[in-house]
Amino acid sequence: MYQQVEVAYQGQTEFVATDREAKPLDIYVRCPDGLEAGVDVRVSISTFHSTNRQWTLGDPYVEEGEGMVVLGHGLSYDWTDMTRGGAGPAGGGLIGRPINEHYLCTVQVTKALSVGARLVFPFGIVPSQHAAITGDMQVRVRRPASEVFEKVGAPIALKNAPGPLSRLEARITPSGDAKGLHRLVIYATDDALNPIPDYRGAVSLSAEGASRDLPASIEMGPDGRAVVGEITLSEKDPVRIKVGDERRGLTATSGPAGEVGEYKHYFGGIHFHTRLSVDGDRDPQAAYAYARDYLNLDVVAMTDHAPIGAGWDECLAVNEAFYEPGRFVTIPAWESSNAYGHANLYLRTPEADGGTWYWNPDVCPSQVDWNRDVVMVPHHPNCGQPIEFEHGQHRAVMGKQFYWSKYHWNYANERARLVEIVQSRGNFEADALDEYWGIKAGEQGASVQDALAMGWRLGFVAGTDNHQGHPTQQPGGYIGMTCFRAADLTREDIWQAMDERRTYATSGVPIVCDFSVNGIQSGAEGRGHDEVAFSAVLHGTAPIERVEIISQERCIWQDEPNAWDVEIDGQELPKLAGTSAYYYLRLRQQDGHRAWLSPVWLDRA
Repeated sequence: MYQQVEVAYQGQTEFVATDREAKPLDIYVRCPDGLEAGVDVRVSISTFHSTNRQWTLGDPYVEEGEGMVVLGHGLSYDWTDMTRGGAGPAGGGLIGRPINEHYLCTVQVTKALSVGARLVFPFGIVPSQHAAITGDMQVRVRRPASEVFEKVGAPIALKNAPGPLSRLEARITPSGDAKGLHRLVIYATDDALNPIPDYRGAVSLSAEGASRDLPASIEMGPDGRAVVGEITLSEKDPVRIKVGDERRGLTATSGPAGEVGEYKHYFGGIHFHTRLSVDGDRDPQAAYAYARDYLNLDVVAMTDHAPIGAGWDECLAVNEAFYEPGRFVTIPAWESSNAYGHANLYLRTPEADGGTWYWNPDVCPSQVDWNRDVVMVPHHPNCGQPIEFEHGQHRAVMGKQFYWSKYHWNYANERARLVEIVQSRGNFEADALDEYWGIKAGEQGASVQDALAMGWRLGFVAGTDNHQGHPTQQPGGYIGMTCFRAADLTREDIWQAMDERRTYATSGVPIVCDFSVNGIQSGAEGRGHDEVAFSAVLHGTAPIERVEIISQERCIWQDEPNAWDVEIDGQELPKLAGTSAYYYLRLRQQDGHRAWLSPVWLDRA
């Protein structure tokens, strides 16, 4: 009916990711035959998170003819406008919205537009800080009494480029491969950490520790990267590689490389979203390639929202395509977002019985009898809205507002082996707010320490919850990196590390650590008597400012070494009181980055 509707625009459609000033873009909608009263006209964008709260919209108006419109929903950031109209996956929830489409505004024609009249939407656009995220703006029209918004006109493509060069990145694999070789990736970014693909020239390399096979300099490749793929460390002490661009005055230092403890240390990003989520943006293939080729991660898992329907097959296919044992491990995973807590589910194999068919918004993930080949990881447990409806009524009210609450720890579940202690929303370690440790949301009685006090035995992981397909990264900084202590870089070994709680969390940088209590390794359980002592080896990405041991919700030991490398051997702790106790180590560097090492549990012999 509305095929004759014309869409045009005037203004800026190409942006720079670091430019936060709104740029005008007027969208014009014209129907040669006019538009009758009661018609709805909507503008949307194809990438949900490309918009931000800095976008503006003036009052839509009619020019070059007669007519009147009223703004029904304009740049709404509540769930009401995001969830109404259209056809969605699963018929509820973020329900009603086409996948990866965000409704920017909707107007209704209250007085018919005359022949040739033009409807104007005056936007002010600020791009995503993720340069890789672009978007197509689309106009849709809905006739009176219809449920369907029809696409009209061609999409308006928004492009987004990186900002000016501002920093170098040097990222090395902490543990060597099967031959003992380490891989170093060097690239340049803008202030928001967007890689700059046209960066060229030579950078110098030098080692702060001993190493072999390290060139004195290297040229950037055609994609703005340089890779040194076969670095051999000549001694046990940790090695950090310093790189420099003397001409541009840029330097960077890698994290520590070297073997520590019984297991190798593999780092990864295991909680982020792609376009397979209803509200994610980036292609899964692009997200995985970025994690492997730029961030130089060892492990990755996209955790798209259920129900992802046909997207589950694509998720599995991408995981298999990128899986390279010994180089890059991918884990099939998805997120169960429920009214009574959110959790990620990690599958041992693509064939494991742990797919999205288990999703039910009216239950807590801990209420599900998960398969033995699934590891469940609750996340942001100590935040959310107060639930304002009875248990089991989530689906009925979700079309008006998206609700979720603190994690409900009162349902025991043996497949909950880990908990996401830190992500982009903050550190959920304790209930009381604590700026120093980054605890900025809580006071709901559902923190990690609350769960440990209830008897849950959970190791620690980290994530971003980034919805733009960027693991371990937010614009301008890093957040949510998980270390897996494993024998080898294979899917089975990484999954076993998760199942056995051989993991720890960092705020986004590869701090290399090892920790034990009475000889019992981090994440494990053991028998104890009165005497308690711990040992640790800590290699920072900056000087380590403070180290603490937490037990039974309080700090029982503290030191301020202010050193890059810290070794503690047999440090006595207060005697074991009661029948059992947990002990975990946390540290903070001078640059503000932190790490949380999974607990050791001692049960009185």
